[in-house]
Amino acid sequence: MKRINPRLAALSRRLDGLWWLIARLLRLPRAGAAPPRSILLVDLHLIGDIVMLVPLLRVIRRCHPQARIGLVAGPWAEQLLRDAGLVDEFIALQAYWVRRAPRMAGLAAVMRALRQCRRATWDWGIDARGDVRNILLLALAGARRRVAYDFTGGSALLTDIVPDDGAFRHIIEHHVALARYLGMEMLADERIPRLLPPAGASPSATGRRLGFHFGASQPLRRMPAASAADLVERAAGGEPCAVVLVDGPDTEALNSAVIAQLSAGCANRVQRWSGDLRALMALLAGLQRFYAMDSGPAHIAAALGVDTTVFFGPNLADAASPWGQRVTVLEDAALVCRPCDHVHCTNPRAQACLIEAVQLVRLPPGSTPP
Repeated sequence: MKRINPRLAALSRRLDGLWWLIARLLRLPRAGAAPPRSILLVDLHLIGDIVMLVPLLRVIRRCHPQARIGLVAGPWAEQLLRDAGLVDEFIALQAYWVRRAPRMAGLAAVMRALRQCRRATWDWGIDARGDVRNILLLALAGARRRVAYDFTGGSALLTDIVPDDGAFRHIIEHHVALARYLGMEMLADERIPRLLPPAGASPSATGRRLGFHFGASQPLRRMPAASAADLVERAAGGEPCAVVLVDGPDTEALNSAVIAQLSAGCANRVQRWSGDLRALMALLAGLQRFYAMDSGPAHIAAALGVDTTVFFGPNLADAASPWGQRVTVLEDAALVCRPCDHVHCTNPRAQACLIEAVQLVRLPPGSTPP
């Protein structure tokens, strides 16, 4: 079982009668036994979730090469998967319950995406998250075969409920089981997410570059400035390298605080970077090593094959860590306050989970600590 929002699940269960009524009113169609000619997937979560969806998209493309594949996802999905050959139609929907937005504007965005879905006929509809909101969207889109986990209810809207034994697993393992249920065995090599770097992106030819991203979607998952500065000093050390700090809406002020705490010699080597998602992919592809929180950039770097160190604090790594042969995951497993609600730190030592995780860093061979 995946970790779910218990309030959403409880509310959805109380609405079981409504889902049954909607299914009856819509007279939902059912798919025949023929191979699907069109497949619609829904995943409305953030960048890292789309990266982890790549293995499922890859096995669907391999097993159904003639099918038209559509993906309802945030606008970042098209930027990440452009030119990958995995999706034929992107239907952009930035869900207001994922990235907070005014509800009326959010509902209007849902209706626009739904109209785009209904312009086509979908033989299969797949929700890999077991989210009742995604399941409802598949039903309203008219997908003939609607396949999902039943983690948050909505089973009356489905033709197929993917079985689950209740054990916590990594999200990609859930995707493996879903593919197997649909008769598609995911190969071992396919389970590792891989992204194509933008054209022209390549490792820097002008010297070693280390990248750092200290932000995350929730404030409690962002690295404290003092620990971030300590990490930069230790990782860069006496090594002849450039230091790249990734700026964004959630990191610009934090990066300024980090630089203020660096030694003069280290601060003079810092480059601050900002840009769109495609430009970020090009930047990451050119790094020799990347240090990041458990956030979208960490998943992108890992999927591009960059040496990546990822810090987990409030979250546990077992369910959502980046997968790859060059990924190091650091977390303090001994802290009993983990996982937490990501909003309120209950440890007397604020953000102790991330402070301790930084101390677990082992410098790569050839590095010289300051």
